Amino acid sequence: MENTEKVYSKDKISDGTETDPHVNSDEVNVKVDEIKDIFNKISKLTQEVGQWSESTVQLFFIEILRNIVAAKKFFICQLLFIPLLVLFIFSLCVCTGIMIYSITHSIFIGLGIFLLAMMLVLVGLIYWQKRLIRFFGFKDTVSQLKEGIDVISKASKSFD
Repeated sequence: MENTEKVYSKDKISDGTETDPHVNSDEVNVKVDEIKDIFNKISKLTQEVGQWSESTVQLFFIEILRNIVAAKKFFICQLLFIPLLVLFIFSLCVCTGIMIYSITHSIFIGLGIFLLAMMLVLVGLIYWQKRLIRFFGFKDTVSQLKEGIDVISKASKSFD
């Protein structure tokens, strides 16, 4: 037995029940706290994303309702314009043409004023339709989605 080397406790094969004396419980607590902090941040982020997505969906439905109302008004306006447009334009233009003809006794001037009056009414109707068309679309929802993407990307960069 003289040829056997002395075995120190650090060279022994461990059965896994002993703890490493170099591991400090404070370090373990710090690591656990860091993990809890990361989970809390992720939880907070998911709650904020959930609230944001809920408000975005509500905004989407509000815009759908606004589009429906605008479409109804546009449709009613179109229905009213079709029969009344012909009668109104024609009667207005005929009246102005007749008045100018009676004043100037020139058929060409009367016809020119008749056509000018008809063009003015048509320009007014075109302007009104373009004004109504602005209410169609999802501009607010798109801007909300872009803002949400920016917030999420900034929040994900803060985790790095």
